[in-house]
Amino acid sequence: MQESKGEGHGHRHIPDHVAQYFAHRALDDMPERAYEVIVNLTPEEIAVLEKVGAALGECEEQFKTFALH
Repeated sequence: MQESKGEGHGHRHIPDHVAQYFAHRALDDMPERAYEVIVNLTPEEIAVLEKVGAALGECEEQFKTFALH
C-alpha cells in the first residue's frame, strides 16, 4: 500500500503481512456471499468504494446503511 494524501485522509504504509492479518480478521465472520463479492473486487472498484466511504464519513449511520442498500 502506498502512502497518499487526499480528501482529508492520510494513508500510511502498511506492511503486507500486517494488512493480510487484519484483512483476515475483518473478513472471517462475513457472510460467504459478501466475502466472495469483496475479495473479487477490482482495484478500480475498491477506489470507488473508498470515495463513497469518504463521502459518507460524516453521515449518520442510518444514511450509510441506506446508501449501501
